[in-house]
Amino acid sequence: MPPHRRFTRAENTEQIDEARQIFVPGVTLFDHDNLNQWLNNRNDKINISLLMHKFVPWYRDNNRIAKEKRFDILRGSGTRRVTHNYKTEHLKDIVRLSQISPANYQQIKNRHFFDQSCSFCLTTRTRLLIGFAGSGTVLENSLCLHPLYGFPVIPGSALKGLARHYCQEFNNLFKQAEIEEIFGNEPGEKDKDKLKEGKVVFLDAWPEEWAENGFLELDVISPHYSKYYNQKTLPADNLNPVPVVFLAVRKGVKFRFCLLPSRFYRKTDGDLIKKVRNCLKQALINYGAGAKTGSSYGYFEEIKEVKCPE
Repeated sequence: MPPHRRFTRAENTEQIDEARQIFVPGVTLFDHDNLNQWLNNRNDKINISLLMHKFVPWYRDNNRIAKEKRFDILRGSGTRRVTHNYKTEHLKDIVRLSQISPANYQQIKNRHFFDQSCSFCLTTRTRLLIGFAGSGTVLENSLCLHPLYGFPVIPGSALKGLARHYCQEFNNLFKQAEIEEIFGNEPGEKDKDKLKEGKVVFLDAWPEEWAENGFLELDVISPHYSKYYNQKTLPADNLNPVPVVFLAVRKGVKFRFCLLPSRFYRKTDGDLIKKVRNCLKQALINYGAGAKTGSSYGYFEEIKEVKCPE
């Protein structure tokens, strides 16, 4: 069969009985060998973000869909049961493909950061999880990747929320009225008379340069009381841990952060943006960004060679 072909919804749910097929829910059926060949032949053309969020292969066996396959292999005089987890193999493919850089990454980045007059760079001191809750993906855990090029990004909305929280809770530089002036109204205030745009715009943070060994790596957590969390039993030591494999941005990736005056405040005082920039920097270093900061994920450290005009 060709590397892939589309099926109707009725075929997906009722009429597909082929053995040894990889099933992408609702979209495509792949022969496993053809899938690997297809990935290997299209390394430089695959959308990593689409592959991760929408294209997860599962194994179809005995008219049911499974995420893993168990089989026996010979070992000495006996056999050993081996489990092949398609999700884990899929994530390994993404890690491998993420090492391929687009030829014009620097041009793309310079176009995104069209004004770097108030930008700075920090590098990840620990692994980073952005978009970990799984929004927009069929996986339990996700990662925020650029929709076209597949490199990790930190959304400006997340940075804005982090800086605002830091200014409100941990910093005495600004009064409440000044915070509303800088960041705009609190989320949820929908009264038209209260709507107000902030003076400072937070751009998405991008990697400063393409790392030769890629940005991503595999990580794992092992919940010990999954049945308890599902309200099926009491927590006890006889419950088996369930390893969950996921992707994380590795330690040592340098990101560029950039702040700009809002379109309605082009003459915003430069000192004000510098103060907000410093607040964001301290928040990233001391309190971290993304998920699981309480488990030491998402922390940054300053780079000495950063050059920002004073």
